[in-house]
Amino acid sequence: MMQPHESKRDKLLPDPTLLEALDNDLLLRCVSYLDADGLARLGRASAAFGTPQAGQQRSLVNEAAHQLFRRSATDEERICLPKRDDESDIGLYRALEQLREPLSFDELAGSGFSLQEHPARITYTCTGRGFGGWSTAVSGHVMRGGRHFVEFAIFNNDYNPLVYLGVIRAVSLTNGIDLEADWGGMVNPMSVSSRYKPAVSDKLRSQRIAKWGDSDIHCCSYDCYDGRCRGTDWDTDVTFYEWHGRERLDGNGTIGLLLDLDEGTLSVFKNNRRLGVMKGED
Repeated sequence: MMQPHESKRDKLLPDPTLLEALDNDLLLRCVSYLDADGLARLGRASAAFGTPQAGQQRSLVNEAAHQLFRRSATDEERICLPKRDDESDIGLYRALEQLREPLSFDELAGSGFSLQEHPARITYTCTGRGFGGWSTAVSGHVMRGGRHFVEFAIFNNDYNPLVYLGVIRAVSLTNGIDLEADWGGMVNPMSVSSRYKPAVSDKLRSQRIAKWGDSDIHCCSYDCYDGRCRGTDWDTDVTFYEWHGRERLDGNGTIGLLLDLDEGTLSVFKNNRRLGVMKGED
């Protein structure tokens, strides 16, 4: 006897005999209305869509993603999204969708953050008098090529804000890392080394993947307090880099960062004025 949930599932799956009667071009047009996640779900639900048929290089859903990317991606977007060797066409199309979304803070690690009313804004409240510790907000967007610019508007009651702004490897600061036991209540990825916070150092470096390449800088930041450039490999102590045009941010203002992955440079803008290249390839 068929269970009710099995009957419902069968109704959701395409009828194989019906698919055989439909032209592939028509099927491609139909599935092209799905986003990347929808294409992935359809491919997992039905081998007719998710497995390459005889004589075909791609499955039907991957072919749809391939055509959608080829038709819609601009030249600038293509430069920012070089296809990885082990990446599916759906994966590349998903990266294109993510590239077009506004940047947001996806991971808030530490204490003092107010409830986010907008994904691109955070409010941090320092408890007590003086320095209240470190917390970190991270965007989940992974950059792989091209040029990327972001601007931060900082509203601060103190004369010189204690804020680091920069880039970090695609890691999680909280997954398997305890706020109190490992971080000691203060989340600052710029200060992690084998000597200071060794447990966090091991857990961050254990997330390394081949896509990191051979670079030994895993986190690089501009210090609003004094304008210095800091870099770390999460093993040895933080390294300070001198750079031409260095300026601090006095009170409120905007700091822009331009990451050029093709040239290997990170440039800084203060209140819409370019200060210079803070970090380049060594």
